Amino acid sequence: MQIPYVGRSKMELPTPALLLDLDLAERNIDRLAERFRDRDCQLRPHAKTHKLPYLAHYQVKAGAIGITCAKLEDAIGFIHSGIENVLIAHQIVDPNKIRMAVGLSNLAHLTLCVDSQQNAETISRIAEQHGVRQPVLVEVDIGLGRSGVVPGPQTLDFVRQAEKLPGIRINGLMGYEGALFNMSDEEKEMECRRRLERLVGTRALLEENSIEVRVVSSGGSNTLDLTGLMPNVTDVQPGSYVTMDTWNTRHNMPFEQAVTVLATVVSRARPGFAITDAGLKALSIDHGMPEIIGPPGLSIESLNEEHGRILLNESAEELKVGERIEFAPSHGCTTIPLFGHYWAIRRDRVVARMDMISRSASY
Repeated sequence: MQIPYVGRSKMELPTPALLLDLDLAERNIDRLAERFRDRDCQLRPHAKTHKLPYLAHYQVKAGAIGITCAKLEDAIGFIHSGIENVLIAHQIVDPNKIRMAVGLSNLAHLTLCVDSQQNAETISRIAEQHGVRQPVLVEVDIGLGRSGVVPGPQTLDFVRQAEKLPGIRINGLMGYEGALFNMSDEEKEMECRRRLERLVGTRALLEENSIEVRVVSSGGSNTLDLTGLMPNVTDVQPGSYVTMDTWNTRHNMPFEQAVTVLATVVSRARPGFAITDAGLKALSIDHGMPEIIGPPGLSIESLNEEHGRILLNESAEELKVGERIEFAPSHGCTTIPLFGHYWAIRRDRVVARMDMISRSASY
């Protein structure tokens, strides 16, 4: 189907519209790939943020060993798009989902994560029924307090029991040292190192007990340099760096804002403010209000479901109904899946409409 907006200015798109500047996204990917080019640690970028095959393939071509997903639906979509190495960094416990995951073994190298013997036993049983050994990483709780086995001897005991299961193959460990944003650089470095030492220390304990550890996976965009230089961490899982958002920009990530949301002024009923057609169903606020890129002289007062209330200073009073306002999301990971597709642009011209793997809370 021919897309009627290709070749036209982004300002002509129907709104609310999710814009992806391909030049900036590719530059972000290339910049991080170059930074990791000569490191022992490799990139296994998280695709939960962008949900787009084009970007995943670009990441792999730039040197990533594969991608990370949060949900099975995303993993299925990326595998069917041709991505050959996928880690699901989330426990898959529903037997029906496990059957779907194990059934992908003839298409790609798919790795699952476990932190309970019950889950490991279920995966093993279903994998045996399919005649395969399912690769898994054991998630270790290194300080986030969300999921994962206690590091050290408890993880050793867990792995010893899981290794006895005929349908799974323990490939290594995964731990996330996240939630370190609101710290000074010195505090963040100290806490990040403290958490990662639990992970690599657990690796050492396993190896001392003759258990091979091929993979130690960790890291996010905010800690990728700290984690990426930690000895015995094999790969990192940054996600937000590709598209960026104001939250990560405020925390000094050196990448460019590649995703924005375009809205239209639909009402100027009263002086001093304008109403847009982009509200909470187009812009998430879990990390605060988005920022207005342009035009100048505007600020956000509030967002309702379908509307944004925009305050105007005196210089912006000439803003008219039908004019466009462009927003930088505060949190890309929760804004992007509010849409089903991107409008891809280069130099402010539309070049394609790109559909995502999934949207919202995929299974």
